[in-house]
Amino acid sequence: MSIQKVVTGDKAVQNREPAGVVKTLLALLSICFVLFHIYTAYAGPLPNLQQRAVHVGFALLLTFSLLKPFALRKKSLSNRVWLFVDIGFFLGTIVTCGFILIKYNWIMEHPAESTPLSLWLGSIGLVLVLEAGRRTVGILFPILTMLFITYAFLGQYIPDIPIVGSYLEYWGHRGFSLRHVIQVMYLSDQGLWGFVTGISSTLVAVFIIFGGFLVATGAGEHFIDTAVWTTGRFYGGGAKVAIVASGFFGMMSGSAVANVATTGNFTIPLMKRLNYGNEFAGAVEATASTGGQITPPIMGAGAFLMAELLEMPYIQVAVCAVIPAFLYYLSILSAIHFESLKRGLGRVPEEDIKSFRDIVKPSKSIPLFIPIIILVAMMLSGRTAETSAFWAIFTFTILFVFATFEPAEIRRRLFKLYSGMSRIGFSLIKVVPLLVCANIIVSLISLTGIGVNASELIMSISGQSVILALLLAAFVTLMLGMGIPTPAAYLLGASVLAPSLVSLGYHPVACHMFIFYFAILSALTPPVCAGVYVAAGIAGGDWLKTALVSIRLGLITYILPFIFLTNVSLLSLGTTWQVIWAVLTASIGAVMISGGTMGYFFGKLNVLIRLFLILAAVLCFKYSYVYSFSGLGIGLCIFFYQKFRKGFFLYGTREESI
Repeated sequence: MSIQKVVTGDKAVQNREPAGVVKTLLALLSICFVLFHIYTAYAGPLPNLQQRAVHVGFALLLTFSLLKPFALRKKSLSNRVWLFVDIGFFLGTIVTCGFILIKYNWIMEHPAESTPLSLWLGSIGLVLVLEAGRRTVGILFPILTMLFITYAFLGQYIPDIPIVGSYLEYWGHRGFSLRHVIQVMYLSDQGLWGFVTGISSTLVAVFIIFGGFLVATGAGEHFIDTAVWTTGRFYGGGAKVAIVASGFFGMMSGSAVANVATTGNFTIPLMKRLNYGNEFAGAVEATASTGGQITPPIMGAGAFLMAELLEMPYIQVAVCAVIPAFLYYLSILSAIHFESLKRGLGRVPEEDIKSFRDIVKPSKSIPLFIPIIILVAMMLSGRTAETSAFWAIFTFTILFVFATFEPAEIRRRLFKLYSGMSRIGFSLIKVVPLLVCANIIVSLISLTGIGVNASELIMSISGQSVILALLLAAFVTLMLGMGIPTPAAYLLGASVLAPSLVSLGYHPVACHMFIFYFAILSALTPPVCAGVYVAAGIAGGDWLKTALVSIRLGLITYILPFIFLTNVSLLSLGTTWQVIWAVLTASIGAVMISGGTMGYFFGKLNVLIRLFLILAAVLCFKYSYVYSFSGLGIGLCIFFYQKFRKGFFLYGTREESI
């Protein structure tokens, strides 16, 4: 795969196509970027500002080297002009990040001081980060960052006008000078070098590298082969393959769009060949890929941010996410199974299923599964996530290279690692500028106090109605996620909305998981649903119909966040019996909600019975014996009614399809 194909999937961004010596130098720069993070995962990070400056510096250098500012023709005058501008950006990155690296001791000894040089460098650093953000994630998020910076300067001029009742009379603040804002942004552990950048420079980077190693060396293909062998022989096997393969790959990529673009190129054509239909095939892939960000042990970048905000080890966040992830995929698999029975969708042909001997071939399976086992085992034993990831990477490298004793094959695998490491470095630039911009916004929210006002606004609009407050929080997070990637949407939502939810008496972990889920669901929810767009494009289907089917398949994910706010047992919080009971009843509920949404539950259902089945499923999610047994009772009644009263009222006369 060429450099330009792995940098970004944004059609609005044009990638440079380096060749010859320049390509080699950029590949070496990318490899140094990767090796820096592998080394610091083993030896421990540098002092915070230095670690973050090196991390951001590498990312910006690669961004300005590989991404054009606009769609420019190769031999145009504008292209040559911007090439010189990018050389200036390249040098500016070295100076601004190098200043932090070299002058670290002075910054620590003079925390409240600044010089004209440092202020100029701080201003340049902000411009560089905003421009890098624009090139990697589009114009919207840098504009949002600029609005917060403007608010920091001009907030003192906002008049004291009541907005909602008497709750929010003061949206302004005392105002901050340019010197103070630049000093906070550049010469402190906030702004450019804040805690979000810190997470990016340690946890996020090393886990992206681990996932990148697996993908670059063929693990994605092996995951697909395993998924085909595991589920392909069952009803709806083509769609179930997409669920398993996308779930595995999503754990490594942490991006719904990247997941769809990778596994979808195999699973969607397979489903279309088995007559699943364009919209259904695209919806299955989009829904399955979206779940990768909530699936332990390697979740999306937002999960690492959550661990930092909650001040708890990442492994605890992963444990809390296990049951919801299980219910998510159980529900989707059940929905596909019911739809397959209703429409008579078949299995994957035998000729497309590799043999078990080939699947478990040591040279393929051992380098893939042993490092993941080591990663999980070390985190469960109390090791830090970074250390665990390092040893997983180290183990994978040794097993992958020396799984064979043939010198020619060893050389081929070493070259594959070299190529993979260069691509991993390029893939990191899609994340770093985004998280640095997010860090700027979070710092300004704290500096100006606007987060408190926004939280009070939600409470005042809801009029003390808990349901309305939760719906507002879900809506706001969905809107954020439609405009910006999941980590940033979660971070902004958590900064503004989480305090409101916690003040309502809900568990902090449940509140953050609530926001995290809705930030992820924006990939499926119209009108801006990036995961659906990509899946529909591959499938050749209508994107809106694909989105509507995706919502039906993943309906449980829109309901679960409201449920685990009141039933924290679904987050593995509570006694052992509470957790076991919650899993048992919620699993039955997940199957029933799938039957209700797909219109089939041991036979076709009419609208009324479908609504009753969904109601029964929701009751099963609640941790209350009264609710649970009521839901189970309704489900049993529908089951027996189907078994013994197979009449027109229940089944209808016409074959239905999505």
